[in-house]
Amino acid sequence: MVLKKRGFDSSTLTVFDLLGYTERGISLAFAYLLSKNKNALYIFLRYIGVDIRNSYSNYLKTDISVEHHHAEGRTDIEILQADEFHVIIECKVGANKVRRQRTQYLSAFHGTNQKVLCFITQVNDFNKTSIEGVSVRNIGWIELVNLFDGNRQLNDPLSSSFLKFAKRGYKMRNQKEILIQDVSERIELTNFFENQIYRRDVVFGSPLYFAPYFTRNADTKDGEGISYLSKVLGILTMRTKDLENYNDDLMEFAEGDKELIEKWKEGVNRYANRSDEHTYFFLGRPVRLKVPLRKDGGIEKGRGKNWIAAHIARNRCVSFEEFTRRIMMAIE
Repeated sequence: MVLKKRGFDSSTLTVFDLLGYTERGISLAFAYLLSKNKNALYIFLRYIGVDIRNSYSNYLKTDISVEHHHAEGRTDIEILQADEFHVIIECKVGANKVRRQRTQYLSAFHGTNQKVLCFITQVNDFNKTSIEGVSVRNIGWIELVNLFDGNRQLNDPLSSSFLKFAKRGYKMRNQKEILIQDVSERIELTNFFENQIYRRDVVFGSPLYFAPYFTRNADTKDGEGISYLSKVLGILTMRTKDLENYNDDLMEFAEGDKELIEKWKEGVNRYANRSDEHTYFFLGRPVRLKVPLRKDGGIEKGRGKNWIAAHIARNRCVSFEEFTRRIMMAIE
């Protein structure tokens, strides 16, 4: 690793960069930030649902440890305040996903009022569960970066260094923007237009918007192509039969709009398969485009670059820049 290049009077790296761009590196960096910055700690705890006041006395009573060994295995980060809360954090980067860790550490929790098992991943996983009194939370690193970035309580040099390290070393700028998927089945069309939801097999990622591509088989009045754009208000991976367990999440997504929540629930309950997990996208009101956007035609090599071609790949996302460019091309 080159720390300073010839001709420059200082290094562009932070002290966190010395840890390396690995799971262990970002785990240690995040734990260190929480241990040094009281505001960062309580902003994070509040975000994952821990009800505890940001006070100096509470901070003094809190233990933060890394790589703690249990009979069940070694945890990445633990945050503990006796009789109040115990948080175990597992960190993943790249395409690594949470597997057996969902239940591996359940017996490692202390007998506190609030127990949270938190997974921080680079590929978002929207499973939300509560197992044996332990709340299981899943958040993305990009979500965490967005939570801290620009927060006036975190304008100190250490917080800035952590954000710089995370953004540069782990490509945290790569927020997926607009999800485009083929939609043709009648139930999917009904749920999009009437209930503002989209369901599919379990997927990862957190797009900001959803743009359904109506195929010829969809036979809609708008014709083939992308005619609508909807903001993604929330994402859940769940079984249909567990819907009522997510009322708090739906309330948060809808910002208290009970009419919208009932509309979403009606759409989810429309599916007969209630036992298998699916990923649900809960959408805002769709905005109609003046002219439908189409796939790139032809057979030449490279068609569909940064866009869509004959077959829309699973979880295909495009940038705002490309989407708006295509809108301008369509109306010219």
